[in-house]
This record gives sequence, structure tokens and C-alpha cells, in this order.
Amino acid sequence: MQIGKWIGMVALVVTLVACGNDSALEPPTNQKNEKINLTKISTEQPVSQKPANKAKDLLSYYPEITKINAVNTDKILLLTVEIKHMKRFKLADIRKELKKEMKKTFPDLKIEVSTDKKIVLELEKLEKQIQENKLTKKELKKEVKRLIEFSKEHT
Repeated sequence: MQIGKWIGMVALVVTLVACGNDSALEPPTNQKNEKINLTKISTEQPVSQKPANKAKDLLSYYPEITKINAVNTDKILLLTVEIKHMKRFKLADIRKELKKEMKKTFPDLKIEVSTDKKIVLELEKLEKQIQENKLTKKELKKEVKRLIEFSKEHT
């Protein structure tokens, strides 16, 4: 009987400790995740990509993020992130936390965050087109809008 009580107490303590952290993300570390290959987009584009580059820098301090892509228009910042496999069951919470964090940093921009693999790939292509200076300001806005609509269809 004593062993049963002891096992019950241990199970309770383990449960309480496991449920104690309500954040889906670990707090950013003071060290960049060097495994992330950040592509800096030239800021000499039809629309300056400084906000996108800054967002990538800020998010690179989260240890659970493995990949970051970002593009901005003058009104919208579109981010995609890939998360370590063990954290994937909390994707909705992670997106929500990242969006909240980015809204603090970029209050003038509408923030869109996606973890959808298809959107990640599409945004990666868009970054490449911007880097190669293949898009006008109007085309960039149209592509960002298309990706946002596409991401909402898949949610």
C-alpha cells in the first residue's frame, strides 16, 4: 500500500512539473542559432526588406526554430518558420506567440506567420526573386497577398 501512494505522488509531481510551462516557445537565448541559414535580402529593392531582415535576426535566437523566411511589403510582413520536430504538436501556439512578438517589434505592419511547408517553399522562391531583382513593387504586393490567401486556405 505504501508503494502505491509513493508512485501516485511521483506521478502527480511529474504531471505538475510537465504542465508548469505554458509557453510553446522557449525564451530567446542570447545566442543565435548558427544552424539557421539566414538569407539577407538586399534592402535596395522596390520595397526595402529591412523589416524582413530584422525579423529573421530576432527569430534566429529561438532555439526551436530551424528555418526562417521573411518578406515584407510596405504594409505586410510575411514570415514562415520551420520548427524542431519535437515542438510540432504546438504549432498553433508557436505561430500565435511569434505573431505577438513581431507585432510588438513592427507595430506599423500587418504580421502573417505560417508554418505550412508549402508556404515555406513558396516564400523561399519569392525571397530569391526579390534578391535577383525580378519583381516590381506591384508584383511583390500581389505575390505576398496570394501567399497569405493560400496559407489561410490550408489552415
